[in-house]
Order: sequence, then C-alpha cells, then structure tokens
Amino acid sequence: MRENEVELRGTTPDDEFWKRFSGVQTMLDRMKQRAELIRAIREEIVIPEQARDLAVKALSTELQENKKIFFDYLLNFISVSMQVLHRADIEMEFTIIEGGRIEMNSIRLIVDSEVQDIPVEIGARFAGLILESKGPKKLDAILLFFREEEARYDILFGGIMDRCSLQIMDELYPRRCAHVKLKLPAQSLIEYRVSL
Repeated sequence: MRENEVELRGTTPDDEFWKRFSGVQTMLDRMKQRAELIRAIREEIVIPEQARDLAVKALSTELQENKKIFFDYLLNFISVSMQVLHRADIEMEFTIIEGGRIEMNSIRLIVDSEVQDIPVEIGARFAGLILESKGPKKLDAILLFFREEEARYDILFGGIMDRCSLQIMDELYPRRCAHVKLKLPAQSLIEYRVSL
C-alpha cells in the first residue's frame, strides 16, 4: 500500500448476516441451558420445596423475558436476511385438536441448510393468527392461508417453489385431530406482525 492510500474495510451485508445468525444461535443455546437448569432444579429432591419453587419461578421469569428479547432479535435477523441472497425459512409442526385447540409441537428456523429449533411460543402465536384470520373452519383456514401465501411468494421469489410447503395428516383414532406441517419464508413473521 502506498503512503497516501487509505484502505476502507467495512462489513458486507453477508458478513452482517452471518454475524447475526451466530447471535441467534448463541441466544438459543443460552435459553436451552436455562431450560435445562430449570428442569434439573425441579427434579432435585435435596433442595427444600420452597427454595426450589422460588428458584424455578425466578429462572422461569428470566427465561420468558429472554424469549421476548430473542424474538425481537430474530425479527431483526430476518430483516437482514431479506436483503441478502441467503434463505431464511420457518417450519412449524402443530396439531389441531377437536374443538379447534392448537398444540404446537415445534418451530424451526432454517437458514440455508442449517436448522435451529426456536421457542414454540412464536409458532403458537403465528398459527393462532393464521387460524383466526381465515375463518372458523381450521383446516379450511390453513388451506386458504397457504394458497394465498404460496401464490404471493411464488411471484415475489420468481417461481422458486420450494420455500413454501404444507402437509396435513388427518388422525381419526384415538381422537380426531389434524397434524399440520407448514413451511414459509421467515419474513412472514414480520409481514403478519407476530408478537410475543
């Protein structure tokens, strides 16, 4: 480098994307550790019951606050992902039980080929919004929602069809319910204003 030359070095959008994804992973790891600590304290019989209950309550409150902070960070990460050439999708698995109650099984963040489980409360809120917005018949609501979203994202992403998928399995015995697996681009969390 010559004497009067200045080298400008900044972060690229791609660097920022991976830095934020690393932050998402770190936050998820810490929340998992907290959940394991809560579970271990609950199962520990040596600790007096009152002390155990107080510790579990304090740690559970902290974990819930951390989930809200994580969700804000996740939305920020998704915003960044919309500006780069990486894929960020969500995949939810939930069960609709007779009477319309939702039981969230899992929600995953899929970034390129990396998969991370995220708090099920996020998926429960999103599934609740989907089902409330499209009418009283739950399966019809999911199908209508999916068809609209698939068509919209097909246009938005120029015919890349593997970003959206829907599987529904109807169970008749021992109780009537429907198992749903729904995959969408993660930006749908922002577009539908999902909140914790």
